[in-house]
Amino acid sequence: MTTEKYQNSFPLPDESPEKIDKIMSDAYFGAQKFYLLKTALELKIFDYLSDPKTSEELSSILDLDPVLTELMLKSLYELGIISIASKNGETHYINTNGSDNYLKTDSKYSKAPSISASFNSMDRWVKLSEIMGSSKSEIMENVFFPEIIKRMANDAKCWELQKTVEYVSKFSEFKSAKKLLDIAGGHGLYGISLGMLNENLDAFVFDLPEVTVETKKFIEKYNAKNVDTVQGNFFTDEFGENYDVVFSSYNPGGKNPKVAEKVYRALNLGGIFVTKQAFPKLSSQSTSDNLNNMEWNFSSFNATGKGLVRYTFDTDLTFEEYVSYLEELGFEILETKPVYELIEFSEEMFPNNIIVAKKIK
Repeated sequence: MTTEKYQNSFPLPDESPEKIDKIMSDAYFGAQKFYLLKTALELKIFDYLSDPKTSEELSSILDLDPVLTELMLKSLYELGIISIASKNGETHYINTNGSDNYLKTDSKYSKAPSISASFNSMDRWVKLSEIMGSSKSEIMENVFFPEIIKRMANDAKCWELQKTVEYVSKFSEFKSAKKLLDIAGGHGLYGISLGMLNENLDAFVFDLPEVTVETKKFIEKYNAKNVDTVQGNFFTDEFGENYDVVFSSYNPGGKNPKVAEKVYRALNLGGIFVTKQAFPKLSSQSTSDNLNNMEWNFSSFNATGKGLVRYTFDTDLTFEEYVSYLEELGFEILETKPVYELIEFSEEMFPNNIIVAKKIK
């Protein structure tokens, strides 16, 4: 009897598909969570869960499929976004404190508008093939007003504003300050909040004319009688003079040496410059960095040339270069701190830093 050697028609490749399968599995699971939260916000689920409700009650109120409603609520519970309470032998769902504060649309700390905006940004990833094969679209400055200003205000109020103001207020130079400028201040909440902590302080918010229209609404809302606006473009206009504090938070000119020179000219001797900016590592090769840099390069910006790395522009200095440049101008660096330490988060996505510099010559 002869034995023929078996020939496999499908020989094993050199490497298993495990890595590819895991990437796809993680991406698909992430997309499920993404659209789960997107739909929950669109349906205003969290607006109805300030009081405990069964899934049947919620599906009846919103005219939703009862099976899918139950599974959605179970999923939100497993994600830690809502809680479960037992009442009369039935399972009731209710918001956590975080959901009440940040996901209800009528909360003064609601992040729902900015989260919804991030959902809309995903449309660009859906069109990635088209973007990669065509020229980038121009982002016109007027798209930022007024909705983005309102979203930025809501985001600022969700922790970072309070922690930043608390940090700045510890400096003796701020306590004795009489005049403060918040450059590219947008909503003006930093100037407003700092003005509340120093009753002898007159605060001014410097920004484009279209932005200051929105700034004035916030000034009126919080009855900030010691806060006013100054219209201008920080790339082309001077800031004025005789300021004791100049404050800057996350703006396109935040790492620009020419803007730093104008800050120096605007400050009194002994005054302080407080700037909080994103300083991404130019050499980072992580997956998240590369993907974020791709998104940054989906479009162009018409105020100044964008750099290849997210949150950078052609004229920007690195963190180390910027600190050295401030010292060359005549500043003493009083303190630098990673923003995640300032706001007491366990980690952060981007390497943001706050710098406090005093004009000494």
